[in-house]
Amino acid sequence: MSLDLVICALVLVAVQLRISANLLSLRGRVVLAGLVFVWSLLPYPWGPGAWVLSYLAGFSISSGLLAVLAIQHRVAGHYWLPVRELRTACLMLVLMALWFYPMSMGSSYADPYALGFGHFGFSTALLLVGLLAWVMRAYASCLILVAAQCAFGAGLLTSDNLWDYLIDPWLVCWAAGWLLRDRLLRARAMPAPQPSVQPSEAGKDAGGATEAAGQSSATR
Repeated sequence: MSLDLVICALVLVAVQLRISANLLSLRGRVVLAGLVFVWSLLPYPWGPGAWVLSYLAGFSISSGLLAVLAIQHRVAGHYWLPVRELRTACLMLVLMALWFYPMSMGSSYADPYALGFGHFGFSTALLLVGLLAWVMRAYASCLILVAAQCAFGAGLLTSDNLWDYLIDPWLVCWAAGWLLRDRLLRARAMPAPQPSVQPSEAGKDAGGATEAAGQSSATR
């Protein structure tokens, strides 16, 4: 059993819980999550994990970590990762993908994918970014970078490139979708602006007050 299959099983469980969490009780969620996880680990052709890997390729370490957090949220009912840190991690993944994928597909003569084959400078830069994330208390981003490099050093995935430990296309799509959803929810939660009084209406109110005062003086 490879770590690629385990991460794929975690992703499938997270997706299943996202779909069915509101329809099941806590016990039902735990039982169904366990069944899906074990079923996903079955070898080809009985388990869905092997089918997913054959069509979608492997998932990154970052996908596995975020899947574990999503499972914990759906089962335990609270999210261990603050929204601010998750927003920072998703933004970092999307910005990294916007730079990495176009250049890797030939938009430039430089090939950043080649840096993932044990390039010392690239690994050092990532560790410095992780240290900066720790100082700024973005612990999720720091954990993702450190875990990905530790797993790469141990050769836990089938890939021998550090980029495949950091990001994958499906994770980037999820992060972009989460950021869009988060932006829409924050915009919906903002209070509606109060309508300002038009000058004409203000003049009418002032005129009405003056006229009422004149009538009051005349009755005296």
